[in-house]
Amino acid sequence: MNIHDKRTRTVAGALCIAVLGAIAMLPRALASEEEQAEQDTAKTESENTELVARGKRLYIFCQACHATEESADHKIGPHLADIIDRPVASVEDSTYSAALQEQDFVWNEENLDLWIKQPSALVPGTNMSFVGIPGAELRSALIAYLKTL
Repeated sequence: MNIHDKRTRTVAGALCIAVLGAIAMLPRALASEEEQAEQDTAKTESENTELVARGKRLYIFCQACHATEESADHKIGPHLADIIDRPVASVEDSTYSAALQEQDFVWNEENLDLWIKQPSALVPGTNMSFVGIPGAELRSALIAYLKTL
């Protein structure tokens, strides 16, 4: 085999890969804008479902102290149902540290992320003994799950 044959096969192989890639993209290119939007929505919903499922598994870190629904059976911490946009330290019959009671914010995604990352950094003096979850992806998954409660 001479160098020209090897180069020809390399170029032919690269060309085949490019053609196969273009063929794989053909259905998307030919799809209408509406079909593309539906495909994108389905992909986003699938990704969100996976994120929520991962967050639900991570909830194991929370379940000893927090219920997922409002009920008469209180745990150490407040329930987490409808936590998004709920004012801090506002669940009746729950015990909060003085530091948390002095706060004036709502539980939005940003505050939950900071809290889950390291509660004592967001509210120094909190009684919450949980040290936090350092990984942003893990916190995002847990927040996605909390949004479903």
